[in-house]
Amino acid sequence: MLLLVALASGGACREGRGAPSPRYIKGQLHLHSSRSGDSRTPPDEVVRWYREHGFDFIVFTDHNRGGPPIASSKPLVLSGVELTQNLRDCTPPPAPGEQCLLHVNALFVSQGADGLDPWRPETNGDRRAAYSQAMAAATRAGALAQLNHPNFHHAVDAALLTTLAREEGLRFFEVANGSVDAGNAGDATHPSTEELWDRVLTAGGWLYGTATDDAHHYFDADDVARTGQPVFTAGRGFVMVRSALESGAIRAALLRGDFYASNGVLLDRAEVANGTLRLEVAAASRGPYVFRFTGTGGKTLLQTTGRSAGFVLARASPGYVRAVVEDGQGRKAWIQPIRVPP
Repeated sequence: MLLLVALASGGACREGRGAPSPRYIKGQLHLHSSRSGDSRTPPDEVVRWYREHGFDFIVFTDHNRGGPPIASSKPLVLSGVELTQNLRDCTPPPAPGEQCLLHVNALFVSQGADGLDPWRPETNGDRRAAYSQAMAAATRAGALAQLNHPNFHHAVDAALLTTLAREEGLRFFEVANGSVDAGNAGDATHPSTEELWDRVLTAGGWLYGTATDDAHHYFDADDVARTGQPVFTAGRGFVMVRSALESGAIRAALLRGDFYASNGVLLDRAEVANGTLRLEVAAASRGPYVFRFTGTGGKTLLQTTGRSAGFVLARASPGYVRAVVEDGQGRKAWIQPIRVPP
């Protein structure tokens, strides 16, 4: 995977020969509408919210229902499904007070795909079998599988996530789910989602991390808040994909890892040039910023502050290097891992 110079504001980026290449476009890979049953917002109002907030593309991922037939180019509307398995029991069993909530997004579902609207899961309760079944359903629909909110009720641990990546072909997981109860930071007995990522990469699995909204509330968010109910608002996580604004091109760029995930930090530069991973925040952004480069074993290879930073890949042990850029408010941009050969 090779990241190239790009402008977060949407300007053209240039490869080594000086030819223009696609800009970064802003996308949402996890959202809900009234078709889910746990949101009151009709699909067309969801589209309007994302249009008004500068998104280039969105993927509808209602629970066990295919995306609504909405024709829109601003933003581009794509079809998906959140393949939702809320099991009474599962193996290994959940901790006291937790449930077996195993969710996988099928992204870029092919038009006319069978069996996903509605999707009716059947599983013996084994966590791996349940995830495998959802991933297989996504594949049959021509879609990409994304494992959602791994720390929500601690649905998946590092060992299972590694198995799904190494043996089942999983390529995407949510390193940052914007829901208030997603548990991204981990706790005293569970690793953070970033730590999970490092454990999988160190064990030889290969995953790309996404940031998402998992939104259920939009223009009605304030009304819901006044009732005292939890509010799952939009705009808390997104991906910036270096691609033309076309479904097939976006899908291919994601598979290449040619994107970064963010919950607020935008980049003007993310590239490997002359063996160095170079990062630079968007010109209009305010600092300070912390740049952290992480390698095999979750080891911090370099941490520095400023508006730009670089790391020479040859200084890393074989395996991988990934990077995170964090601003003073705790918002981040997650750069996809880069393979480091022996």
